[in-house]
Amino acid sequence: MSGWVGFRTAVSGLLASQKSLYTANHNVSNVNTEGYSRQSVLQRTSSSLLIPGVGMLGTGTEAYDIIRVRDEYLDYKYINENSPLGEFEIKRENLVEIESIFNEPSDSSFRQYLDEFFISLETLSTEPSSYSSRALVREKAVALTNHLNETAQRLYSVQKELNFAVRTKVKQVNDLADQIRNLNDQIYRLEIDDSKANDLRDKRLVLVDNLSKIVNIQTSENDGKFRVSIGGIALVNHVQLSKLKTKMVDNPYNPEEQLAEVEWEIGNQPLEPKTGELKGVLDMRDGDGAPGKYRGVAFYIERLNQFAGKIVEKMNSVHYQGEGLNNSNKKLLFSWDGVDASTFNTQFNAKYGITLDDIDFNDENSANYLNYREFINNNVKADNITLAGSILNNLDSIAHIAAASTTLEGVENNENVLKLIELREDNRFFDDTTPQGTPDDFLKAVLSNLAVDSQQARRMTENQSALLDNIEIKRESVSGVSVDEEMANMVKFQHSYNAAARMITTIDAIYDVTINRLGLVGR
Repeated sequence: MSGWVGFRTAVSGLLASQKSLYTANHNVSNVNTEGYSRQSVLQRTSSSLLIPGVGMLGTGTEAYDIIRVRDEYLDYKYINENSPLGEFEIKRENLVEIESIFNEPSDSSFRQYLDEFFISLETLSTEPSSYSSRALVREKAVALTNHLNETAQRLYSVQKELNFAVRTKVKQVNDLADQIRNLNDQIYRLEIDDSKANDLRDKRLVLVDNLSKIVNIQTSENDGKFRVSIGGIALVNHVQLSKLKTKMVDNPYNPEEQLAEVEWEIGNQPLEPKTGELKGVLDMRDGDGAPGKYRGVAFYIERLNQFAGKIVEKMNSVHYQGEGLNNSNKKLLFSWDGVDASTFNTQFNAKYGITLDDIDFNDENSANYLNYREFINNNVKADNITLAGSILNNLDSIAHIAAASTTLEGVENNENVLKLIELREDNRFFDDTTPQGTPDDFLKAVLSNLAVDSQQARRMTENQSALLDNIEIKRESVSGVSVDEEMANMVKFQHSYNAAARMITTIDAIYDVTINRLGLVGR
């Protein structure tokens, strides 16, 4: 019997070395496969055999499992840190685009257009009756309003792209979740007999990594059943799938483009991601800078709308009280969609029962002035502000004479133009907005917000990238395939295989002598 035990012991070594060689070969073959985890054969000694008079005799080895070499803690850290990276990459990318839209400082920036408009008014103040100076004011005013219109439209385009990105990210989440659900089913069926579906688990982990960049997820596994959840709600629960969907709602800033809100398909409960690319896209699209909210595209659209509204309110409150050439008086300087004073009064009277003539423009706290302000805020936006039609069609309508003013003989009256120019340094120009101050103060504050947010997004992206790279290096050090190490293992297993084969050959020779040659003497 002991002879057969020796043969079995040698065969066990041969088979174990063979499995180890095959596993090393599999590792080398997948050295460049994304998400592949190095595999290792686990061996243990077989049960010893009690030989009477001899004692316990070893019976060889047993290759009882092939495992993935992984550190679950590093996987957990990677998933948690991947989401913030996705969020701030989205924010950095879009804030850089908004910076290029504002293009400060440059010859085509807001502050440049505003400067040129007030400079044209200063030129007009030196020669109020000059049609060339009046034409310059008109052209610079048109350039300012056109720049506001174009910038607003470009921000609408960014918001539209982000809106499309929301729907795309939701589809990606659903697709990845469906693939994870299918892999869950395959893995569970294959491992029901305590086997290990190592390669399928690697594929699932790659999907989980990709999903974690889009939205913050939590994962768990119990009795072989894998679960992925978002904010405590199961997205994938073993083989059950709960999808996300989008619902279209009105856009308060651009009626032509509805916004996609994200919610669960079952129960219609809104999804509020804490981090990830989806969070970054939603923040950039909807963030209006209100307490607790991010400063996204909506914030900058709202600031442009406030800027346009104040230009119309403040400039018109001075201009309407003045008089132009040839007794041209009571005209608007800025408007929306080409509305003139007559149309303004018709709409204003229909809503409040008063006209511009009923307003005391020197008392901004009066009820009529507050109605005037509200009316403008409700109608004037950055995308529709224009130079008033009366001035576009007639340069005489630019009011350079102040009401009830006196002029020295031989000197042209320019008091109303000077009042318009003074508005540039009026630190109460923006008196009911955030930020407040002069037009230049307002623009600088908005641009400062943009610069700070862009810098923060860049720094957070760099920090998260460095953190994630460090985790990835540690993962690779644990789970990655080292060709040098596998080659060393291959030599080691090859030698052990050869040794086991040599042992079998030796035992075969012993059997040959024992069976075929013993007892031949004397025949």
